[in-house]
Amino acid sequence: MRILKILIRRTKLYVTGAVVTSMLSNISQMVYMLYVGELVNRIEERTGIDKTLIIILGCFLITNAVTVYLKHYFGRYAAEKMAHTLRMGYIGNLLKYKKKTDTGAVMSQVQNELSHADEYLSNTFFDITDLLLTGVLVFFFLIFQNVVLTLVIFIPTVLILLYVKWSSRRLSGIVLKALDAKEKMNRVSYSLVHAFPAVKVYNGDEMCIDTYEKSLNSWGEQEADMERLNALYNSLSGILSRVPLLLLLTVGGYMVLKGNIMLGTLIVFLNMQNTLKQTIMNLPSWISGFKVFVTNLDKIQNIEV
Repeated sequence: MRILKILIRRTKLYVTGAVVTSMLSNISQMVYMLYVGELVNRIEERTGIDKTLIIILGCFLITNAVTVYLKHYFGRYAAEKMAHTLRMGYIGNLLKYKKKTDTGAVMSQVQNELSHADEYLSNTFFDITDLLLTGVLVFFFLIFQNVVLTLVIFIPTVLILLYVKWSSRRLSGIVLKALDAKEKMNRVSYSLVHAFPAVKVYNGDEMCIDTYEKSLNSWGEQEADMERLNALYNSLSGILSRVPLLLLLTVGGYMVLKGNIMLGTLIVFLNMQNTLKQTIMNLPSWISGFKVFVTNLDKIQNIEV
């Protein structure tokens, strides 16, 4: 985590921009949905729809489109800045301590830990950050709308998160095993290429190739297990993520029929629950990915270069 904190500190301006635009995007979406709920309520009550409401809806629709664009722009820019800082910091460290550099260890690390951490920062880190921030904001938004419906959503969600915690631990374990197998394979291949002339002289090439094939097969088996578990756990979390929706439809529909809430309120909750569903569906792979990302950063931090 030390390197991650350093990366955030060195790119704090861009990270702040990404977080602020993400919050603005979520807030504009929530306010827009409130006015959509108001529109549905007026249609249900047949009280009439004035031009002001339509204009407000149009303004927030445009605002939401602009803030979504800014969120993605600043998020991607901040992620690439952090990835660039990581790459340049690693290369700078190599140049500074080049006399102590273990070439085989460096080659293996560039192909494994550094490349995976770089890819995670560039493609995933701020997407997950945005979805987690969305979940927190949606919770506080909904609890001020209706406590009963909020509990209907979040009580089963908490139970689902317990499953997510268990599955992400299992998944991160197999991912780390796959990365270790790949690292061993890369080390064998580098050593084989580097020392092949000498190995050939002593007729050791068949033994080296056999060793490489064994490491390759081991990595392939770990990769297959990782993909299988990833598909299984994410599929199960996708199915479980529908449970709060079913409960919301049942309880919310009953409350609408009894006159306890307006139809517009239920529409707002259904839309916000769909946002939470997108977060829950892929949580096992996201959490395991973050654990692997932190582990890779720790390996970069601890290597003797």
